[in-house]
Amino acid sequence: MVDEKNLEDESTEMATPHGVRDPWEEEETPLPQRTPLPLSENEEDETTPIPQTGVTLGSIRDRFASGILDLIVLGYFYLGFLLVYNFIVWRQLLRPIPVQGTHAYVFHGISLLFAFLYFFIAEGVFFTSLGKFFARLSVRRITGEGASLLQVAVRNILRPLDYLLSVFPTWMLLEKLPRRQRVGDLLAGTVVTKHLSRPPRPANVSGTTASATLRLLAGAVDLAFSAAFVGGFALFIDYKRPVFSFLVLILLPLVYLAWHLAWEGIFKTTVGLWIFGCKIVTEEGAPIGFTEAMIRALFRVVDTNPFGWMILFLSRKNQRPSDLAAATVVVHDTRPWKTLIGIGLSLVFIAGIWFAGMANPRNYLTPFFKADFLTKVFSVRVGGGVALPASQGLIIKRFNYLAPDRKTPRPSAEFKPGETLYFSFDITGFAVRDNEGWIQEDLVVRYPDQAIGFKQENIVDFHQLLKNPEVPLEIINTLALPPNAQPGHYTLVIVLHDRFANRHLTEQRTFLVSP
Repeated sequence: MVDEKNLEDESTEMATPHGVRDPWEEEETPLPQRTPLPLSENEEDETTPIPQTGVTLGSIRDRFASGILDLIVLGYFYLGFLLVYNFIVWRQLLRPIPVQGTHAYVFHGISLLFAFLYFFIAEGVFFTSLGKFFARLSVRRITGEGASLLQVAVRNILRPLDYLLSVFPTWMLLEKLPRRQRVGDLLAGTVVTKHLSRPPRPANVSGTTASATLRLLAGAVDLAFSAAFVGGFALFIDYKRPVFSFLVLILLPLVYLAWHLAWEGIFKTTVGLWIFGCKIVTEEGAPIGFTEAMIRALFRVVDTNPFGWMILFLSRKNQRPSDLAAATVVVHDTRPWKTLIGIGLSLVFIAGIWFAGMANPRNYLTPFFKADFLTKVFSVRVGGGVALPASQGLIIKRFNYLAPDRKTPRPSAEFKPGETLYFSFDITGFAVRDNEGWIQEDLVVRYPDQAIGFKQENIVDFHQLLKNPEVPLEIINTLALPPNAQPGHYTLVIVLHDRFANRHLTEQRTFLVSP
């Protein structure tokens, strides 16, 4: 039993005018306000249990999980800011990521400034960031008090250096130093502490771990549920709504992460594990928290392959790679009925998503599905490989199949054998010299079996003065289908060359030949 009066006397003694004693000088030395239990030499990576409530040093796992969540937040800001920047500068939402030139410096400079302000404001005002908040971490002085704005600024100015040197020396410092400080913490004089609202309640899990075979079966059930959940959202991807489809695509990883965090964070189990009467606990038997759920979700991709299955059968406690990273184990337990309610709500939610997604006539289960809107951001070369686009590269806009009058858009991309095919598109982002542009087009048509049926270089060679260089250049192509054209989906491969800028763009479109 800890004597509260002795705690108060000890805190007063530590703050005497003779000087402030360093509470982190030895592992057994407590914080000024609380008295944590000593850290074991063999458990440097684990947090110290507190008899009631209090703080202790954050573990490497806690800091890793919180850092990943913060990076996810900044990653989504980066993509959102890309859309805003493109609209402000070019009045277009989808354009290639600027990687060179003035726009690259401006765009990435503002992004880095926001990243610094995100951490500086969050840690300077609230002593925590979003990721640290969920992991119950906060930034403190070495003496245990709140960090000053100067200390927060120093540790975050040096954050890029710590990320750059993530393996050496950052991770080594976090493991070996008694205060678990990275370079930014060392120079700023800060530590990252973990707040415990209640002491863990360990349970004896010896002999109750789930078998590898049972976990493999449960994993198959979980994979089916998560695939149905994420696959339902992917049904909304529609190439005719490129901005919306782009947002859906970049949100899919977040949907996947939210699914696993919700299940393991709230119910401490998964659908498959609940069916077989199991739950997830730490290796000490305590309930898992945000840190364990986040690490398990991130490493799940390593579990679902022959290597992960081999680790599951060979490990002493039947642990998958995600369990080893998160220090968790699956044990037998009674099935709480509230989890059954969660399964029912999940099934209703998944069914609703699929019902709404199947209303999309161009979803990925139909032959009309295309993902060519991605070429607005990433240009893909024919035959594999990724071409990193320039800040002002070629862009195809307003692609349309045309009626025989060559003016009216055709309502569908379906044609008959022997029919003449007309299509048009606008080109922007090409270089202009003395009000003159030079664009060449190569055209390839692939049969349904991917054999090349038509190929012509320089089918268009536009090299002349422009009436208005700011107006997109319209290209119209004519293609006669042979009378014996086989039914199926044909692919148009359009290759554009900006001869003045020595830039190239390859895009693909499909059309259907019906009997």
